[in-house]
Amino acid sequence: MASKTGEAVKLIRYEDQYLEETLALFKRFSPDHPELADRELFEWQKCQRYLALFKDKVVGYMAQIPQTFKSRGTPVEIGWGATLVLDTSNLLVQTFAGTALLDQLTSHSTLKFAAVGIVPEIEQTHRQRGYDVRRDSVRMYARFINTTRALDYLSKPSIWSLPLKIINLCRRPKAPTDDGEIKSIDRFDPEWDEIWDGLLSEQYEVYPERSADFLNYKISQPHKSYISCIHVNDKGAVDGYIVYRQATHKTKELSLIRICDLVGTKAAKIALLSRAMDYTFESRADGIVGLSSFHDKDAFRKGGLWISRVYPVVLPPEIEGKIHITFFESDLDDLW
Repeated sequence: MASKTGEAVKLIRYEDQYLEETLALFKRFSPDHPELADRELFEWQKCQRYLALFKDKVVGYMAQIPQTFKSRGTPVEIGWGATLVLDTSNLLVQTFAGTALLDQLTSHSTLKFAAVGIVPEIEQTHRQRGYDVRRDSVRMYARFINTTRALDYLSKPSIWSLPLKIINLCRRPKAPTDDGEIKSIDRFDPEWDEIWDGLLSEQYEVYPERSADFLNYKISQPHKSYISCIHVNDKGAVDGYIVYRQATHKTKELSLIRICDLVGTKAAKIALLSRAMDYTFESRADGIVGLSSFHDKDAFRKGGLWISRVYPVVLPPEIEGKIHITFFESDLDDLW
């Protein structure tokens, strides 16, 4: 029975004729992520897509998002595994479909496999394929204003609400002390590309491409309103940027300011984080969250994001060292 089911599951490259069936798969088997079934978002996303078919019916989907990283100065083509959605109505079909999709991305792709947003249920699967789940590279940073909603979202007991409120009062964000200026922008200028690359190479051993093409594509995402700012130091030089937006979880009634991307000198990062923190209070959001390197902890704390926790990632085995990853990697900014 199992062998026949495995033989009947077929893996193909995505074709537009399967669009409606694919969106229906998302709606039915990933109801907590309604954004996946958004046609405009689906068409906007640049990626390689694969489908698993069983008796000519779509029973699985997974994408791979290409991105160029630099590892100690050497370009590395990463392929982020993203949006694995399976038909869970048949366990055998689910197992074979999931295995086929993961095998395609981890063993039969020209890109170096990587993944973010790792859940415990799939950790062992990655390890079986020779990939370590890293917990020494990336942290999620946060500050919650509405502690009751935040604790509910994090599935933590409400007894922690009062201590969080007290700590919020004691740990107020520090106003930036530099003499720089923050300017709002609508688009990123290609002339700044070398600045971003220089800042990243000075601070990290492994980091992703940050160019005007990449950043302008990211802030063009459908149905999202981004706020982008650059930091100009007291000598008139551009030395950092931040991109953030307000994200609302429709089913949990939670509103968070999401720091999508942040690059800069330490002083610029603190100033830009303080601007985002001010916006959090002005917009009456429930909190603010960001994703960055272990080594950025001090800047985030000084910017007011004093809560932090390890964020597991899967990276190619040959990539080691201080790494820069934010919500603009993979499809992290699309999901909760």
